[in-house]
Formats: sequence, C-alpha cells, structure tokens
Amino acid sequence: MTTVSLGMPTSRPPIYRQTRERFVFLYPTTACSLRCKTCYVGNDRLNAANTMSVETAIKVMDYFRITGGHDKLYLLGGEPTMHPELPTIVAEGRKRGYQVTISSNGDFDDDLFDKIPPSTLNSFNFSLESADPRIHRKIRGNPTNYDKVVRHIGQARELGYQVRVMCTVSQTNREGALDLIPFLAERGAHTLSFHNLGKTGNGGRFLQPLSPTEWMEFCAEIEAYTPEPRLAVYYPPTFVKADDQAAWFDRGYPGCPARTLDRPHVYPDGTVFACPVFMDDGRHYATFDGDRLVLNPDPNNELNAYLTADPVCTGCPNTDTCGGGCPAYSQIPAYADKGFYSCDRDTTPLCILWTVSAWGAREADSLHTLR
Repeated sequence: MTTVSLGMPTSRPPIYRQTRERFVFLYPTTACSLRCKTCYVGNDRLNAANTMSVETAIKVMDYFRITGGHDKLYLLGGEPTMHPELPTIVAEGRKRGYQVTISSNGDFDDDLFDKIPPSTLNSFNFSLESADPRIHRKIRGNPTNYDKVVRHIGQARELGYQVRVMCTVSQTNREGALDLIPFLAERGAHTLSFHNLGKTGNGGRFLQPLSPTEWMEFCAEIEAYTPEPRLAVYYPPTFVKADDQAAWFDRGYPGCPARTLDRPHVYPDGTVFACPVFMDDGRHYATFDGDRLVLNPDPNNELNAYLTADPVCTGCPNTDTCGGGCPAYSQIPAYADKGFYSCDRDTTPLCILWTVSAWGAREADSLHTLR
C-alpha cells in the first residue's frame, strides 16, 4: 500500500478565500491598426475583425454584473478606440456601476478625449514597449506609433485621466526595460505594469519569452530598483521558488482566477473565455446567445481544463499557497515546450496574469484595483 504525506495542518486560510477581483474583459472590436508582435489576440483574429453591437455589450455587462457581481470593465481589442460607439459603451458601463478602463495602443485621433472625458473613465491604459523608440518600433511594427502614444500619454495626464502604461517584456526589450520607470514618472503616468510575454497569439510566434530563471531575475531587479515616489509599478511574479510561495500568498496571490470565473474575456462574436491563455485553440467555455450564456458542449473546452489537477500537485505540501498553479500550462503544447511552465516543486508557475505592487503597499498605488 502506498501512502501519501498530507503535510502538517496549517492555520493559513484556503487560497480561494483570498480577496478576489472580478473583471469583465470586453472586446468591442477585434479591428486594429497595428499588428504587434506581443498581441495575444493574434493576427488571425485581427485580420478577420468583427465588431460587437452596443446592445450585445449591454447584455454582457448586465449578465456578469448580476450573476457574478463583476464591477470592473476593461475595454480591449483589437483597438477599442476603433469602435464607432465606444463612448456609448463606456457610458453604459458606468451606468451599471462598473469601473471602466480603456486599454489602447495609443493610435487614435485627439478628438477621442473630447468624446470620452476623464469624468467618464476610471483609467486610460496605453501600451509602450520601451523608452527607446527603436525597440518599441521593432515590436509594434509601426514607424509613427511611438511618437503618438507618448504624446497621448502626456495629453491624457494633462487632461486629468488616471494614466496606466503596460509593457510586455520579452528577450527583445528586456535590456533597458526598467528605463521606463523614470521615463514615465517624468511624464506624470500613475502606474506602470510589466507583463510577461505569453505564448498565445503572436507572442508565441514572433518573440522569445524570458526563461523562468531570467524572469525571476528581472522581477528581483524591479524590487531592487530605487522606489519611484511618483509611480506605482506592478509585475507578475509568474515563476517563484517553492520556498517563497507562502510569501507570495501573504502578498495576496489568489490562485487561478479562471477556476473561479472571475475574469471572463468576451469577444465580439459572443465567445467567452475564462482565460486568454486558451484563446488559440477555440476552447472557449461558453457563448452568448442573446442574453443567455450557453456552455460549450465540447469536452475539450477550457472549463474542463480548470477542473483538472496536475498530477505533480498530488501530495505536494505547497498547494495551499499556489492553488494548483496554472491548469493551462500542462495542457497546451506551446506552453509545455521545453518545460518552461511546468512545476518541478522547486520552481512553481503562478498565474501569468496576476500582478503585484513592487516595493510593497505605497501611497502611489492609487490604481491598485484597476491595474
């Protein structure tokens, strides 16, 4: 008879009792003026762009507000500012009690600021891949976007928006990535969020992610950087040493948010993903049909993946602080390649989307709930 050690009892509360953040990631359109090498939506979707009606957007907002208590609305794309009725969608979201954020590549006309004034928006997010225009252009593939997004960051700050900037880190822009901290602080941005390049969409095709060791070194450099009092900085730990898992739990790691359906991603065609990591394979867990959410009957849908425990977790003494890691990593070939994302009980993969405030809780973290 084989025995499995269950470890010592702990007074630590279960991981899924951590504070949960309920976001709706709504994609009003998959049209986009750029073809960025970091885009997890991928060129196939961008090239076959479609647009969501305002009526459908309202039904989606109502559904998740009522059934899940979701209270944060991210408008993404594609490029959401290309939706002709984006101001109406923003207004309808606010009317329903959502905190609303637009996440943009910055490639829009200046009159958008007049159509969606600061009083209607909780956060205006911009993507900037480097303080060096040459690196940004290499990733974004557009010669004019750098100047435009930097100008719009400055304009948005002057007009009174809460301004957040996102940077997806890969081997291409790893060197000098931290130069964005003083660069953005000088321009008045409120928040900088570093993201770890995933292998979904374009990210797995055109750029090379950092290895787990390289990513942990990058995160350590962020924490060692002299704190910038004017700027809140966030990053996803993604990979942590098993001995450090309890410390990340204490900093708020909530486990996989897809398992609790906290962060649905809704495309213009009505397909709903619990996590963008599965977006390449058409493994959405549901589709909107009118004002109803219909579950995907395919047994290979992502929901079944979240209900699967990785065999390496059985008997592991650390599951109360990692929550079983990411259920996608062991089931998607792109993530299983080279063992980058697999758990060996020495280095544990956490949710690639969960971010934490660098330098601990600080006054600059004004956008903590909208990071």
